Amino acid sequence: MSSFSGVYPILYSFFGADGRLDHEAMQLQVDRCIAAGVHGIAVLGNVTESNKLTQAERVELMELVGESIAGRVPYAVTIGEPSIDGQKALARVAEAACADWLILQPPAVKGVPESEIVRFFGAVADAASLPIAVQNNPVNMDVWLSNPSLLALHRNHPNVSLLKGEGAASWVQQLIEATGGSLDVFAGLAGIEQIANLESGCVGLIPAPDCVDIQVRIHALWQEATEDSRAEAERLYKEVLPLIVFMTRNLQTHQLAVGKRFVAKRLGLAEVHVRTPAATPTPFQLREVARIGDWLGPLGGERR
Repeated sequence: MSSFSGVYPILYSFFGADGRLDHEAMQLQVDRCIAAGVHGIAVLGNVTESNKLTQAERVELMELVGESIAGRVPYAVTIGEPSIDGQKALARVAEAACADWLILQPPAVKGVPESEIVRFFGAVADAASLPIAVQNNPVNMDVWLSNPSLLALHRNHPNVSLLKGEGAASWVQQLIEATGGSLDVFAGLAGIEQIANLESGCVGLIPAPDCVDIQVRIHALWQEATEDSRAEAERLYKEVLPLIVFMTRNLQTHQLAVGKRFVAKRLGLAEVHVRTPAATPTPFQLREVARIGDWLGPLGGERR
């Protein structure tokens, strides 16, 4: 089974004035993230606004990003269909689009026995030939699995070998300990506790692209494990933390309304076209994100 680690930005969806996916902007986002040194690229999470895409657009985006990556870095695709058959079908499309691994989201059905969610994931995993991660997010999702259920899922379906574990670093550390390190865990939540996550045993991070160049550098410096490299990692983390905190205040009113425009600016895109319904950033928000983030300069380029 292949091993994956490092920083994988989950891409924003950019749209053109005609309302369709903007292929050039998406390709630019891929190229600049790779130029920034990312270890892989992911799509179709909350940041990608997959809930606003039609099924045909999800397929279009998967294929577009796969073609744009062209094997340069590993490619992870999130599958969030609410049925077993739906996830199986989209997993086949992702594999054909050159995905290297899949991230399965649980069906948003509250109140069902946990064993049913395990059965759901297991059925999808058994039909897939790729390594599988489960997105376990007690912060932003209504459905997640306990540590014993995650361990049972891995034991009964060995290709479930990764986890997108989102929550406080202390919770993620307990999860890693309870599952005996059997799952390679990627942290989320924009990297707000990136260094603590690395210390807890996480192999990587799946953030938005907002400051992914700095997060790649932090990851590399921490892995060097010298006194000087870790001091520099801590310094960079403290510099970028205000931006991360700002973006994570609210998915709709901060991350999507402001974060997408911030990344568009870093990519050199002149205009951002939204797909409604969408929150509109306030003038204060735009001034504030410029104050705490403009020092980063172009994504994948020289910083000022």
